[in-house]
Amino acid sequence: MRSAALTALGVLLAACGPAVQVAVPVNTRGAPLPTQATCIPTDQDQYAYRPARLQVIAACLRITGTIVSSTVEADGDVHINVRLDPDYEGVLTPENREAQGNLVVEPVCQFPAVQAEAIRVCASDGDPLHDGLPAVGAHVFMEGRYVLDLQHHGWAELHPLYRWGAAP
Repeated sequence: MRSAALTALGVLLAACGPAVQVAVPVNTRGAPLPTQATCIPTDQDQYAYRPARLQVIAACLRITGTIVSSTVEADGDVHINVRLDPDYEGVLTPENREAQGNLVVEPVCQFPAVQAEAIRVCASDGDPLHDGLPAVGAHVFMEGRYVLDLQHHGWAELHPLYRWGAAP
């Protein structure tokens, strides 16, 4: 019965056109990334200024970890350094040593930009994160676009941050 159902599914898929290969995102070591079905991208991707500097690895990734520091940047973004929980350390690259071994997470356009090339981009962001940002020491989940920031040594980031909350 099961093989008949699989054959019928194969015939149906063949009738719908060529097969589509879905790539499973992998970390820098080639291992599958931990993903979460609830990780849904938001519209914030369009507000990352100079997007060509960001090499997208996965459209959406959920991690858990502890906030170790946070700084406001001239482009209006916030750099949040997250010490990842052990299950998520595989998303780091050797270049994350430049960020003290943490994952950099960037909610975009959280403050008025003073950096010339980011002013116009952030001014057009009508709905940045409004729920505030996590405090240093908080254990959180974070969801965002998983990228390598080629302007910052190629370290791994969530950029932009889509959502966050207290880790279970």
